[in-house]
Amino acid sequence: MAAQPPEELRFVNPYLQRARELHTHDPVIAYYCQFYAVKLALGKDARSPAAEEFLIQLVEDLEGRKAALAHEPAFQDDAAGRAHLERFALRIFGGADDEDRAGRATKTTALNFLAASIFIELVRVFGDLPPALEEKLRYAKWKAREITLALKEGRTPTPGTGEEMSPAPAVVVIPPVEPASTPAATIASAAPSPPAATLQPAAPSPTNLFPTVPVPPARHRHPARAYDWDDEDFSDLDDADVDDTEVDPEVVQVAEKHARYALSSLQFEDVTSALENLQKAIDVLRPYARP
Repeated sequence: MAAQPPEELRFVNPYLQRARELHTHDPVIAYYCQFYAVKLALGKDARSPAAEEFLIQLVEDLEGRKAALAHEPAFQDDAAGRAHLERFALRIFGGADDEDRAGRATKTTALNFLAASIFIELVRVFGDLPPALEEKLRYAKWKAREITLALKEGRTPTPGTGEEMSPAPAVVVIPPVEPASTPAATIASAAPSPPAATLQPAAPSPTNLFPTVPVPPARHRHPARAYDWDDEDFSDLDDADVDDTEVDPEVVQVAEKHARYALSSLQFEDVTSALENLQKAIDVLRPYARP
């Protein structure tokens, strides 16, 4: 694979790092990681000699990977390739989600949520994400930010969304985040397929392979996986570009609910309840306040 990208293309490094890590564990996923990095880099329209040389090396290496995978029977089938990417991403997402909802979230959990976001992004190679994956992508980025923020502040991360919603949860919107490094995982492979040789996304798959699930997703049981994190991965998480001030709509709903309760309490001159609910509204919004 090509050397480290020049500064103007540094944003693709998380995908290239995943490609290197998964080259042996899952060469199909590694191929799509590198393919997506090339796609993003080409969209940047970088014109410096260093960027052009880097892209040439990357494309040549990508073609070599594609040739090496030509023997895979399902590598020519878009639906199978999409299914493989989705299963891979959902296993990593599910592992992080289970750990978080069990109250055992750590910095590694945040990294795993970011890992899931990277692999969910790869599904865009085949077109738009179905609603279920869009929700999980946003939720994974949001949870990575929430866990990281809690740990930095010395708090125990709150499992799930942190509060029961009523009556039906809204779709979570998570602020954009630069993908951080992700694990080298040992996960059973599924039938893959490549995008077009012109480095354009392959045709969208014919059907949504997974049912729509509301966010926050229900807990799932997932097989154990082996993750190999190194110091660079944790550094990437610390450096992740996260907008802490864009508020998750579910959090807004919670704050609005407590604000309504406070106003209702004041109508009955129940100052104590009004203050309690106002404080709850402030508490859920505090992490999003600008310094």
